[in-house]
Parts: sequence; C-alpha cells; structure tokens
Amino acid sequence: MLPYFYLFLAVAAETSGTMLIGMTDGFTKLLPTILTLACYGLSFFLLAIVVRNIPVHLAYAIWCASGILIITSLSVLVFKVSLNWQTIVGLILLIIGVVLVNLFGRVH
Repeated sequence: MLPYFYLFLAVAAETSGTMLIGMTDGFTKLLPTILTLACYGLSFFLLAIVVRNIPVHLAYAIWCASGILIITSLSVLVFKVSLNWQTIVGLILLIIGVVLVNLFGRVH
C-alpha cells in the first residue's frame, strides 16, 4: 500500500510543478523556477521509488492520467477554462484507458 501513497505524492508534486511553471515567466523568475524544478525533481524521485514495487507501465499510466485530470480540473476551477465536449470525451477515454491498463496490462 505504501507504493501507492508514494505514487499519490509523486502526482501531487508533478501537478504542483505544472501549476507553478506559468509563474516562472520562461524560467526567468528565480523562486518560482526553483520551486517548479524542486516539484518535478521530487515527483521523479518518488516515481523511481514507486516502480520498485509497481510495474513501470502501470505506475506511469496512473501518474500521467492523474496529472492530466488534476491539471484540467484545476484549470477549470482556478483559471475558469471551459471544456468543449471533445475534451470531456477525451478525459473519459483517458480514464477508461488507465482502468484497462490496470486490469489487463499485466506483463507476463
């Protein structure tokens, strides 16, 4: 169960870094740049720990999809971005894809 907690923390660090990247102004502002890079570094460090116990294809699918869903949700809530129906369908297909990879993506 601990690897999934680390995966949760990796996703949180990655999404924090992604939300901060806009504040870097093209990596010209020092503090936001340092925070962004620290978040991404922590995320990859935690992901490296996770793949010791969870196959990389499963961990990466969960990590990527979770990041996309969280960033999209935050964009809607914080930045008032509107989603068209095609984007919503794409997000639903993303969720379905991750579920299928987790259910049937066992490496033999």
